[in-house]
Amino acid sequence: MRKSRDLKAYPVQFDFLGFSFQPIRFSLKKGGSFLQFDCKMSRKSKVRITGELRKLDFHNKTQRSIQGLANLLNPKIRGWIQYYGKISRKRLQPVFYYLHQRMIKWILNKYKRFKGSKIKAIKWLRFITKSYPNMFYHWKLGYKLV
Repeated sequence: MRKSRDLKAYPVQFDFLGFSFQPIRFSLKKGGSFLQFDCKMSRKSKVRITGELRKLDFHNKTQRSIQGLANLLNPKIRGWIQYYGKISRKRLQPVFYYLHQRMIKWILNKYKRFKGSKIKAIKWLRFITKSYPNMFYHWKLGYKLV
């Protein structure tokens, strides 16, 4: 029997139920090593979620208030966090970055007083985040606007 496994014989990465599993070799202090699988949200899942946000097209729905937007998005956000956040909430950060970018587009389309200034829209969204930290489900958990 071989002392160390040859990783070339195993798939480098595989997807299962929306997660990607990748083998990682750990060395032990006493010598030897062992193989473990790292689990993270799959790239396909991130693409699917961002596609779903794109399909909602909420950045063009300027008749909604920000509270109406929260009511539309919170069930989806809660589901994503409860499913993918079990392993690592940090890995959801790119999804919420994309969501915040769509929210900034919505602000620029809804409020003409920002005159296309992304910086003013970001400042206003940060103000809303601080004033109403429980409005969006992911804000409660600490995912803030970058």
